[in-house]
Amino acid sequence: MKFLELKGAIRGNIFTFIEALKHFPKETPQTIKTQVSRFVKKNLLTRIKRGLYCFDPKQIDELELAHRLYQPSYISLETALNFYGIIPDIPQTVTSVTLTTTKQIHNQFGTFSYNKIKPQLYFGFTKVKSPTTSSFFDLAQKEKALLDYFYLRKIKTTKGLRLDLKNLDKSRYQQYVKNYPSWVGKLI
Repeated sequence: MKFLELKGAIRGNIFTFIEALKHFPKETPQTIKTQVSRFVKKNLLTRIKRGLYCFDPKQIDELELAHRLYQPSYISLETALNFYGIIPDIPQTVTSVTLTTTKQIHNQFGTFSYNKIKPQLYFGFTKVKSPTTSSFFDLAQKEKALLDYFYLRKIKTTKGLRLDLKNLDKSRYQQYVKNYPSWVGKLI
């Protein structure tokens, strides 16, 4: 496998070792591992974490990266609320929801926070095309991001919060809030 073959085979900037294996079935996993390692040493690839690489670190989409760093997960909370214009503040950390362990990942691209949620609350997200790349990531719908925010941040009152709720789908919100504890439903 040559670098240009790899670059031609992989769509997008970020890829996994497993994706590289799928594109070169005639190569052994060890051969691909060795080649990828050489490409990293020659600065042709950037290693993001074990098994996750990118061609151009300057072209990283933070939301796509957050989705790829820790799975299963979807972008939610402050990051999604800012994405939709519900909160004006730009979060310094990319926030996501996951079914696995709550954790933070710090790397050269920023800080990525993953908040564990119960399996029955893991819904209400869609696949969204990145505005800067050709890749996709999972993003909470507006109403779900707001509910995740209330629930996971243990918000007890909306007083003092700068929330722009005029574009919220009230019927979807009412449908989703039924899955949350009753105190969450009393906030709006």
